[in-house]
Amino acid sequence: MSVWRTTILTAALAIAWAAPTRADECDALAANVHAQNPEIAVAERNTQDQSVVVALKADGVDELTVTCVSDVDKAPELTAKANATWPSSDFYDHVSSAGAIVMASSRSAIRSGSVLCAQRAMASDDNNAIYDINGDRFECRTTSGVGGSTLIRISKLKTSPSPQ
Repeated sequence: MSVWRTTILTAALAIAWAAPTRADECDALAANVHAQNPEIAVAERNTQDQSVVVALKADGVDELTVTCVSDVDKAPELTAKANATWPSSDFYDHVSSAGAIVMASSRSAIRSGSVLCAQRAMASDDNNAIYDINGDRFECRTTSGVGGSTLIRISKLKTSPSPQ
């Protein structure tokens, strides 16, 4: 019984310690996005279950968020949504600017990955696509017709530990 209690206590302490650290990281990433791109503003911050979500605001982007989960092995994610099947160039400009900072990548890599992923989603039968390139994963979903939309989620690919 004492081993079980110790395990539970250790897990609870790890979660309690990791959550503020991840929140600070998420806040810092959002602030850095705004500092380097004044046209992208920090709108609000929410804590959900095991994650922190910082909403950003930019013209041409209906939703733009940075999400950091308390699992320290999972890198922050950027999610962007346009209420259009074919988003404007401004949409991709803002996604690439924010994504370059959140993913620690280049704007051109994030932009090309986002565009290619969205195009693949539009061409697929189920309007979904996953596109992995340069250590980043792009997950896209599109809908067409009246009220069409494009959703892009960008995250870091997990790297395998090196053999010892």
